[in-house]
Order: sequence, then C-alpha cells, then structure tokens
Amino acid sequence: MEESQQILDETVLPEEIQRYRVVYEKAKEANQITDENKFSFAYCLVRSKAKADVRHGLTLLRELYDSTKSDDAKRDYIYYLALGNARLNEYETALNFLDAILHLQPGNHQAKNLKEEVTRRMTREGYVGMGIAVGAGALLVGGGGGLLLVGGLTAAALALLKK
Repeated sequence: MEESQQILDETVLPEEIQRYRVVYEKAKEANQITDENKFSFAYCLVRSKAKADVRHGLTLLRELYDSTKSDDAKRDYIYYLALGNARLNEYETALNFLDAILHLQPGNHQAKNLKEEVTRRMTREGYVGMGIAVGAGALLVGGGGGLLLVGGLTAAALALLKK
C-alpha cells in the first residue's frame, strides 16, 4: 500500500518535464516519435503537479493505448490511465480502469494496491457511497460470459485486453 501511496503522491519537477517535452517535441518535428519516448513523456506528465500536464499525459496514454496491439502494453497504459485519473481525483474513472485490469488478472498486485489506495482516498475525501457504488457496479457480466463495462475507453480497453 505504501508503494501505491507513494506513486500517487510522487511529483516530477518542472525541469524534468521540460527535458522530456523537448525530446518529445524534437522527435515529433522529425516525425520520429516512438512509443517509448511518447510513453516516457506521458508518464512524466501524469506525475506533474499541474492538472493540465496530467490531462495531456492522459491524452498521450490514450493515443498509445489506441495504437498498440500488445496486450501487455495495453494493460500498462490502462494502469497509468488509472494513476493519472486518481491524481486528478477522478476516482470513479480510476476504479473503472483498475477493475478492468483486475477482471482479467485478479492477482495483479500493482492494480490491487492502487485500487486499495484510491478507495482509501475516496473514503478520506468523502467520496464514499457514490464512488464505491460506481466502482463496484462498473463491471457487468452478461449471460453468455460476455463482459460489458461502463465507460467508453474502459470498455474498449477491456474488449481489446480480452482478445
């Protein structure tokens, strides 16, 4: 749990963000953006103190998610989407992403720990009731074994991870 608390509280200095921004922008100008440099910049942004940076990081992570065919990469992107949303106090969205991971990988300790920390913060900040109900009700299993997940990107994430 301490690790999840630390990752949610960890921030990146503006100078480090700027360094990654320069690398990303140069790659973009040269039309040589790789998933690696895009992810490095996005991961840096979601750990920023500035909400606008976190939102930009989430946009980059969504783009990465949409462009990859790797299930492992998709799972990682979903995890960091959950992290970024939790950092924005968008706990219900974070829980939906974490539930998508845990549905497919019930033993994923990283996702379990982050979910526990998000739930703890929701309780501490007074989101109990609405948020827990949304998180718990996010996954709906259909009769044919199919899965329906509430939320656009989360539904797509689960469907693609399930393949």
